[in-house]
Parts: sequence; C-alpha cells; structure tokens
Amino acid sequence: MKKTIFTIFALASLTATIPASAQDNLSPTATEDVYDFSGFNDETLLELFYTAWEDGRNYPTEAEFEAAGIQQSDIAFIRSHVRNKGILDRADRLITDTYEARNLWMNIPMDSGKDGAVGHPNSTFESDVFSMWNYTNLFGSWNHGLFSAPAAWTDAAHKNGTDLFAGIKFFESWNTGDGTWVNFVTAKNADGTYKYLEPMINCLMYFGYDGINYNWEDTNYSQTDVVAFHKGLYAKAAEKGFDNFHIGIYTSASALTTYYSNALFGNYDSDGNPSRTAELMLNYSSGDFSYQMSTSAKNAITAMGTTDGLYAGVWIVSMNRGWNRLNTDDYAKQVGLCLWGEHSMSRFWSYNSGSDSYDAQSNYQALLERAFSGGNRNPLTRPAVSSTGNNWEEEDGKKPLETFAGLATWIPERTSIFGDLPFGTNFNLGNGDRYLYKGKKTAESWYNMANQDRVPTYRWLVVEPGTETVSTDIQPEFTPLDAYTGGTSLLLSGAAVTTGTDIVLYKTQLNVSTGGVYAKVAVKNGKEGVNPSCLYVLVKTTNQGWVEAPYGDVSGNTWEEKTIDLSSIAQGDVIERIGLRVKGSDDAYKLYVGKLEINDGVKTTPAGVKNVNVEVKEETKTSLSAKIYWDVDASAVTRADHDLLYNDEANIDHFEILYKNGEEGRVSEVGRTTTWATYIGNIQFESVDDEPYIGVRSVSTDLKTYSPVEWVALSRADQDMLPEAEDNSYGISQMDPTCDGADIAREQRYVTDVSSEGADYNIDYHADGPQTDGTQYVDATDHVMKVQQGQTVTLTIKCYDTTNLSKTDGLRYCFGGGWIDLDGSGTFNPDPIDENPEEGERLFVVGTLRAATPSIETEGITTTFTIPEDAHTGKSRLRIVFADAWFAGSFLPTGLTQKGFSIDFGVEISGDNPDQRQAVDNHDTGVADEPEGLDGDVNAIDVVKAEVSQATLVDGNINFQNAEKAWIYSVDGTLVSYLNAPTSVSTTNLAKGIYIIKMKNQNVLRSTKIAVK
Repeated sequence: MKKTIFTIFALASLTATIPASAQDNLSPTATEDVYDFSGFNDETLLELFYTAWEDGRNYPTEAEFEAAGIQQSDIAFIRSHVRNKGILDRADRLITDTYEARNLWMNIPMDSGKDGAVGHPNSTFESDVFSMWNYTNLFGSWNHGLFSAPAAWTDAAHKNGTDLFAGIKFFESWNTGDGTWVNFVTAKNADGTYKYLEPMINCLMYFGYDGINYNWEDTNYSQTDVVAFHKGLYAKAAEKGFDNFHIGIYTSASALTTYYSNALFGNYDSDGNPSRTAELMLNYSSGDFSYQMSTSAKNAITAMGTTDGLYAGVWIVSMNRGWNRLNTDDYAKQVGLCLWGEHSMSRFWSYNSGSDSYDAQSNYQALLERAFSGGNRNPLTRPAVSSTGNNWEEEDGKKPLETFAGLATWIPERTSIFGDLPFGTNFNLGNGDRYLYKGKKTAESWYNMANQDRVPTYRWLVVEPGTETVSTDIQPEFTPLDAYTGGTSLLLSGAAVTTGTDIVLYKTQLNVSTGGVYAKVAVKNGKEGVNPSCLYVLVKTTNQGWVEAPYGDVSGNTWEEKTIDLSSIAQGDVIERIGLRVKGSDDAYKLYVGKLEINDGVKTTPAGVKNVNVEVKEETKTSLSAKIYWDVDASAVTRADHDLLYNDEANIDHFEILYKNGEEGRVSEVGRTTTWATYIGNIQFESVDDEPYIGVRSVSTDLKTYSPVEWVALSRADQDMLPEAEDNSYGISQMDPTCDGADIAREQRYVTDVSSEGADYNIDYHADGPQTDGTQYVDATDHVMKVQQGQTVTLTIKCYDTTNLSKTDGLRYCFGGGWIDLDGSGTFNPDPIDENPEEGERLFVVGTLRAATPSIETEGITTTFTIPEDAHTGKSRLRIVFADAWFAGSFLPTGLTQKGFSIDFGVEISGDNPDQRQAVDNHDTGVADEPEGLDGDVNAIDVVKAEVSQATLVDGNINFQNAEKAWIYSVDGTLVSYLNAPTSVSTTNLAKGIYIIKMKNQNVLRSTKIAVK
C-alpha cells in the first residue's frame, strides 16, 4: 500500500471561489491560488489582438497584456509550443472495412469543472488523463471558454496528431442572449472588412490552438455576415498557412439540409472552389444518432464535394444507441462520429469508479479502451455491434462496456510517429501519486497532461508472433502502481509461453538516419533473485521484417535499465512497428515496463532555457509549491510573425524541472513537461534551514543531449512569518470548487452529528451549520476515538435534513462511506471490514446510483464494526466521505468530490497483539540518482537569487520591500493597478475590500493579501 500526499487543487483565480478566511493559515507572501484567468475574456482578448493588428502587429505586447490583467505567468500555461505535424496515411489500417477518411470528434470536457484552472497542472493525482488520441481527430475542450484551454492538453493532443479547440461559445436554446457575440464578430472596419477576423486567427495562432467550438441553438449562425465572417476565418487561416484550422458547430438541427448547407458547412464559390463555413456535428435524435446521415452526406457532397467535416452526433449519457445505423450505406460510412457529454465533466470520467484512487485510475483507462478498442480491449477481437447491453456500470458480472463493439469498428487508428529516430516513452499518462525518477521518489502527487507520452497506436494489439491472430496469454495495461520515470508504467501480466506473444504498440515510419541502432528498456518484476525477463524488444522494418532482441535476465525486484543492441537495423532502413514480445515459460508472469526507447547515433544540440521565473505558492516552514515559467533561447520559424516558437524548431523534445537544496546540493528531477511552464506542488524540505533552488533545462530531440540548467534560488520568508505545514498525510478529501451545484452543496450538504459507542473513548461531534470555508471538509481530528484491537464499535451519523426545504439538494443525493486506517499506512484500503477482515478498511457504504436515498437524512446512518485483532496500534484516522450519487468516480476516500462533504476524526488503536498489520510499499526505496547529463556542472551558468518581496498596509499606505513590479487585484480578479518599482502607495482610491497583491523581484514572484477598511 502506498502513502500519498495531496495538496489543494489549483483554484481558478487569485481570489478563487472560497472565502478569504480559508487562506489565513498561509504565509503573508504566498498563496494557494495558482492561476488567474479572469482576464482571458473572449472579447477582451480579441480587442487586444485588434489593437495590435491596427498597429501592424499580430500579437499584443507584454505591457498590453498586463494592462488588461493578463499575466505572462498565466499566458505560459495557455500557449502550446508543440507542433501538430499530422498523422500517417491510414491506408494500411488494422480493420480494413472501415472508411479510411472517417474521423472522430470527441466533443467532451477535460478533467472536472468549468473554465479557470481546470486541466492545468496541479497536485491532484485523481484527475482525468484522457489517452485515446489514437482514434481522435478533434477534441472539444467543452468546459473552457474561447482562448483558454490548457496548453498541457493541447500538447498532449498535438503529440498524437489530434487537433484541439481553444474552447467553446454557447448559444443554447434557453440562453441565446441578446446577439452580443454576433454583433461583436460582424463589426466592420471602415473599408468594410470584418474588424475581428484577422485578429481572431492571430489569437489562435499565437496561443497554438486549432480553432473554435460553438454550441449554437438559435439560428443566428445563418445571418449573412456571420456566414461571411466564418468563411473569412477559413480563408485567412489558409492564407497564413494555418492549415489545421477548424470551426466546430453544434446546432439544434439533426440533418444538413440544402437550405442551411452553406451556413453550417460550406459551398462552391463563384470560381467553383469549395468554400468552408464550419465543421458540423449533426444534433442527435432523442440522444441517438441522426436518422438522416445518408441524406446529410449527399447534401455535403453537393454543397462542397466532400463529407470531410461532417459528423453524426450522439449523446453518451447512454451507450445503448443505434450503432448499426453508422454503416447503413456508402454515404453513411463517410460521416464522422462526434461523441458529446457533458458540460463540465466527460461521461467517461464521471461514470468511472473504483475501490480506491489507484483502482479508479486503472479502471478509467480500461473503460476508455473498451469504449474505443472494443469490450475485449483488443481491436482485432471486438464484440458484435449492438444497440443494447452497452452498460456504463458493471452489470450481471460484466465490466462496464464489456459488450460494446468499440469505436474502432468505425474509426481507423491514427499515429503521428514518423520522421527520424529516436522514439521514446516512459508510458506516462500525465499523473502520479508521486513523481519517480528511475524508480525512486523525488516529488509529491502531480498532474500534468503535457507529461503524457505519445499513446500506443493499438490498445491493445496482442497477437501470436508475426501474425494478426489474437492472443490472450498476456494482458497489457497502464498502471499507476509503479513507474520508472514519471507516474505510470506499462504492466504485462498473464502467461509467458514458449511460442511467444506479441504486443504491437506503435505504428511508425521512422527513418534510421545513422548506424548504431539500440534500445533502452527499463523493467521491474516482483520476484527475488535472478530471473529471466522473458521480454524481447520487437521492431518491424521495411527491409528486415520483424526483429526481436532479448532483454535478458532481471536481477531482482527493483527497476533495472538495459541498453539492447539493434545494430542489425542498418542506416537507411525504416521502422514500421515497435512493440514487445513475451516468450518463455511462466504461468504467473508479471512485469512492469517503464521505459522503451529506440535510438541511433544521431546527436542534436537543443536551444537553451532562459528567463526562468518562479512564483512561490503555499509556503510553510517545511514545504513550498512553485509555479514556474520560462523562455527558450531561439527564434521562431514557422510562426515567426506570431512569436510562436515550436519546440522542434529549437531541437527540444521536452524540459526537465530540477531541484536541489543549496548551491552545492544533490540534484533531483521533480518533473517533466513540453509546455514552457509547469507547477510543482508541495516540495518537502529536510529542515527549516533548507535553501531551495529550482532549475530548468531542455532535452534534445535526440533524447540524450541537454542544455545547461538555469537555476533560480528561492529566498525563504522569515520563519516567524511561516505557518506549520498542514497534516495532509492522508490526502485531501474536499469538494471540487468548480463543480456544478457547489454553492447549494455548501448550504445543504453537511453532517450535524457523529457519535460512537463501545470504544474506550467515544466520539461526540456536533455542528450547528454548514462548513464555512467552502472546501466541504471538516478537520475534526481533535475528536479522538480511542479503541482496542478486537473491540466492537457502533458509529452513528446524522446529516442535515432537507425534507422540508422548498429546494432539496442535501446528502440524500449522495453516496456515503467511512474508512479507518488499520495498517498505519496513511491511506485507506477500501475493502469492507465485514467482507474482508484480512485487508479491509472501509466501514460502510450507503446510497443509490443516480437516485436519492432519503433515509441518509431522515434516519441517519448507523453501522457496527469490529477493530481487527491485528490492527496496527498507534495513531490512526477515521474518514467519512459523501459524494454526489450521479458521479460514482468521485466517491473515493481521497481526492475531489462532486458536491460532496468529508470529515476526519482522530483514532488511537491500542492492543498487545504482536502480529500487527504492516503497511506495504513496493516502490523502490532510497535516494534517487542524479539526472543524466549534468556532467559535473551542477551549478550551471545562471543562478538568480532575489530577496523576499513584501507588502504591508500601514496607516492607509501599502509599503513595498524588494518589489521591482507589483499588481493589485480586486476580489473578483480584476486588475486594479500595475506598479513599476513601487515603494509606497496610498489606498485612498481603493474601495473597501480584500485585495491580492502580486510582487516580482528579479525572477521570483510572491503574493500577499490586504484588507482595505
């Protein structure tokens, strides 16, 4: 069992959505709020880009952004520097009866919540790491406004040849508004051209997005000027070489008619050339696919000579849909698929569930695989197409979507792995309960989709050697249980057989540009002593066909990396497939694979990193979180006019984030990313005297050459100013502050009484009202239940009763459960004690899926349990969690709940039984290796050390120390004032209220809070 430390989810703005009192335990020069996207208003941004355009520029200056309240520190998390280079031809697709050009548009949200910090790097391991880009052409970014989707998700999409929308604009049937947007975008210059047409294209090109998304349920999209504006966007994008530009639109119409074909799709212009207006998702019929796919396809061909950009929509609140209608004739086969659901959380994420955070993460990937590759998780052996039985939840012993035919039945697989060697992966999904470097822990819980490796082309193509005959001997899966570098790895389990089993992972077209081809592979098994790995690197080349190379023996149960000779693959050959072969004799085969790299003698120098800036977050006496952003010392080429330098233009594959204690301290890698910004949460110090240094370096596209490290030394605030670190050893359990219905949950969803009977010392807790700081978490660990091994306890919980309220949304609409840590691990094993007394830590579960359970409020909850005789003695914890019954995936003992409530109580277990439960952690132990390529130059070339910035309110004046720049924000996140080299500023012109002040000194930023009375 693993011990996990979680930190507070990165909130959406400097002032966030919770009362200011929630941050009173922070240092006066730090804040737990990470991002401020309040300035990323659609119209504000377009006005900025219009002003720049009027001045002959394609993008605003830094000063212009700052004047609008948009910080470079937040822009860095929006801009993607990863080029979408496209995909390989799909003519040799695995399932030959699919239509080659058929595409999939996943019109779903990312992560959980709306706008703001959703999807951006944070410290919450239990987050959405969507990974089925290998079938996805377009991704909807449904829960972000225009121009604010996270660069981390854009990077993940682009690595795999998927285009990603900048966000969505809503014109729903009940909220069509006053036409403000229509009037805005159709405004014209004096010469009759559309005012915001080129600025919008410039905005998208500057940030690295691929287009905009509309949910447009009135008919203003058909206005002449709106149609002309949209056509003009496509034309301007083509003129600028922005070839993957898209406008996605979803209207109330379930068919493309001849009347609306020009407004919603396009037509031939006066010169006979196709003129695109939008790419259309046909609305569904009662949630199901349109019955008019064939007619719509014919109308699309008549209008513009193609069905490319025409998608049949389906609402995935249910997967029992008319899938057999997708191939009714040759016209229907040409229509793409668009899966929709929902506004703030993907149905795949909300329907997922698990017994604990790790189980839920594994289940999520398996659920995605059954949805995309088919219920057997192998696209070569898919269940029959059916419109029934495709259940989101486990039913009749069948796993969720186990009987579903899979989207691979209609959509050919995609891959963007082509060009020259090398290729490398750590099988990272983009999150981890800890950050590991070469198997050993270097940092705490993390989430960053920009650290997601390119995903396997086939999930999972498992066959008999060199054939397309399905094998079930080995089952591959992504796992969060261990990793080599990052947070996840590939787990191979099953039976190793002498004839072998092939796991074909990647379709490629990689040129061998030099000799000396080799593979680097890292594996780990659970067996003691020297054992055969039964593992072979598997490569198919144009000239040699399949080539296998053995890994050889493994020498124990820790991570081990080897270099494997592939020199038989000659210069000029082309690698077409990359995989692994398991061949041997082991009926209980289980092997983790944490690295697979295929490389040759190529060597390329990456551009260096410069201007590293660090914002201090969540500082305590013994910990600190950091928001980091930087520049690259190279010039843009493809988008030079938009100041967007692609990583590959600078010979950069990714960046490494490094940490050391003191100038001569030991260096650790604590994160990786492809974006030019990241967040490292909850950096733990050895003592209060630590001297933290954060460094960034670039890693070459050759995967073996590094730039020098640029270091930033972080001066600590005075220890007297710093609070003690909070005890989150058990992980947080709080409500997602951005979830729908959070406000009413804060009013109605809470526990009023908790009591126990039968313990040596019982709990007696009472609350007269809801929890006050907005987190929906109550720390009641000062109420301690003292209990002995073998003792039977009755626990009674009473919840606020909403029966007589006019609008009820109380805990009756939740799942509820309780856990006790019985092995001293600092985590909660979720198995019920009464069902599994050897391992279980879950006390009870109540609630009904997607239904109310009124007795939770009217009668309360009473449960009796026995502390096992072998329970670990000492301090422990009781946790009670409620989470909305419509979102089973958030009902876990740790993480962010949907409209939930959580409360912790202290527990002390006593007893004389010497055979006590012991926490088990199978991760490698010890101090991690220093990163490769430092070459003894630990201090590198640049060390920036800045004194701590401070701002104090004295006699109506804000007095500054060590502040080169300062920004004052109001409670709603609006920029009130920008100050250059401030010393003292009067508050006379400030209204009464709370203000956040951000200060910068050299390359370090800090924040403080003042109250003007």
